Amino acid sequence: MKVVISKKTHNRHLYKGEGDFHTKEGIIFESQFEGNPSSVLNNKEREHIIFDAQNMDKLAKIKRGPQIITPKDLGYIISRTFTGKNSKIVEAGGGSGAATLFFANIAKVVHTYEIREDHTEIIQKNLDMFNIDNVTLQTGDLSEHIEDEKDIDLLFLDMPEPVPVLEKDIAGLSSGKFICCYLPSISQIQELTDFVKENSHKYYLEEICETQLREWKVWDRVARPMHRKDNDFTAFLVFLRKL
Repeated sequence: MKVVISKKTHNRHLYKGEGDFHTKEGIIFESQFEGNPSSVLNNKEREHIIFDAQNMDKLAKIKRGPQIITPKDLGYIISRTFTGKNSKIVEAGGGSGAATLFFANIAKVVHTYEIREDHTEIIQKNLDMFNIDNVTLQTGDLSEHIEDEKDIDLLFLDMPEPVPVLEKDIAGLSSGKFICCYLPSISQIQELTDFVKENSHKYYLEEICETQLREWKVWDRVARPMHRKDNDFTAFLVFLRKL
């Protein structure tokens, strides 16, 4: 699989290695990919850079249903909890599977629960695309299964109401281990913090934060931040620790 990047527009596409490659900017013929060239001209004389596709290239093109969690948030979650190659992650609210794929690339084992069957099907297709084999994917409500989970290193809750999970006896999460809740609204934060206050004997609220990413455009003698049409706020990250 190749990633093809237009030098004019910087648009990028995945080429799976079969047939001529069509984009809005023109056609790159199948024969032009022979010999692993680093760049080619399409039929409109526009230059395209060609790389072997890496996982992040593939991640940008996964099949989507719900909005995916962005790399800026995923990177902070992993670094903040120091999750690694020997870790077990349990997540709820698999969505389109972006977090699942990221976690699977970092951790030893990932158990993912998604309440909607159509979303579970999307996640499975994306796992198959990456040939992931260390994920257990289940259609269901984690609050009904959390008491069965053992040896959890990180509990990640991307769900509108994490409290029903936190109300259960999470014996599989030992003292000091992290829970990260991914919440887009202030009202959800307030509900969660009220719950933690009432259950201060079970949980310690360590941090509430958001991550920011600002890209820059540099050309000739000009350097400035990129203009963005959308707000770069994605969600709040709430880090709890089990007592």
